[in-house]
Amino acid sequence: MGGETCVKGLGSRIKPKACVEEIKRAVKSGRLPQVLLDSGDGKKTHADELCEGAVKGRDIDGFGSIESWLRWLEFSVVQLDERDYLIAAVHALRLAPRFAATDYGTARMRDLGQLWTDAIRGFLGELAFAKWLKTRFDASIELDYEKKSLEEALPTDVKCVNGKRPPFGVSNKTTKLGGVWLDVPYRQLERSRVFILVRVGVTRYHFVSFLKVISVIRDKLLQLAVGGNLIGKTEAEEIWKSIPDFKPVIAYIAGFVDKQDYSNVEDDKESIILVEGKLTQKKFAIYKYLGWWHPDLSDKIKILCEIPQSVKIEFEGIKEFTRTWHFLASSGVLKKSEKAWEQLISELERGTDTC
Repeated sequence: MGGETCVKGLGSRIKPKACVEEIKRAVKSGRLPQVLLDSGDGKKTHADELCEGAVKGRDIDGFGSIESWLRWLEFSVVQLDERDYLIAAVHALRLAPRFAATDYGTARMRDLGQLWTDAIRGFLGELAFAKWLKTRFDASIELDYEKKSLEEALPTDVKCVNGKRPPFGVSNKTTKLGGVWLDVPYRQLERSRVFILVRVGVTRYHFVSFLKVISVIRDKLLQLAVGGNLIGKTEAEEIWKSIPDFKPVIAYIAGFVDKQDYSNVEDDKESIILVEGKLTQKKFAIYKYLGWWHPDLSDKIKILCEIPQSVKIEFEGIKEFTRTWHFLASSGVLKKSEKAWEQLISELERGTDTC
């Protein structure tokens, strides 16, 4: 496994505001898509959210300069259109009724509608990865839409690569544009070897906007309401205009972690390969992490990092994880380079069974 490393660092050398300004310039010059400057949730643009995640996870610092990071972002970004959303929505609706209604590791219940939209987000991440691989490497992958149970869902999200079954499990993890953490439940770590983090800019408007663009709202809901004298035509038109139009979904491939790079990772559930954070009098805010995590490991981190017992352990962007075992990798420690992706694709193509 190698030695365990702790670093008590300072703030990022790059600030979110500076990052956003650089993205604006890149969009203006045509290097990055215009949708990045559209509104995400609330007053923030996609660029604001993207930069928050990239700064919190120390992605940019790992490139040495913001220009190097921008070149990588150009390489990693992809857009999803209405058809992609339709594919995700149909497959998500097929699977959502089979999912557990409780959040993983908690007692919070979710209704079927929320399960559906959550599943859409996950499928959009998988579709983004497939679209990106085809665009950047001319590699065609077939995603597994036939999952029937949790046990069947665990091994892999990638069913075929260029017509061959991959020789090991590959799992996609989707997070928001500002997300930092690739969070792998312990059972899935046993089933897959490679875990890919995809950041997707799905806003709280996208689902309703999608229903608008496929005419479900005007031609079904509002038409029935007007026909049943529930509302007038003027009110129906007001409702129609108040719903935002559908816009492309921005996504980018943040990188991947290969558990084969870390010997015995499955056997040593208390292994912390790397932890890095900012220490204040009250808390130790972790922004880089690689290894197992459970709230009971807080004391081990304090010993490893020589932190007083009175200080609270927190992770950037998440105040508390559930009281279950996770394998965590922050976005700043993921493998990202074109060479690393080429090596991974080459390995995936070595499968012997055809699809």
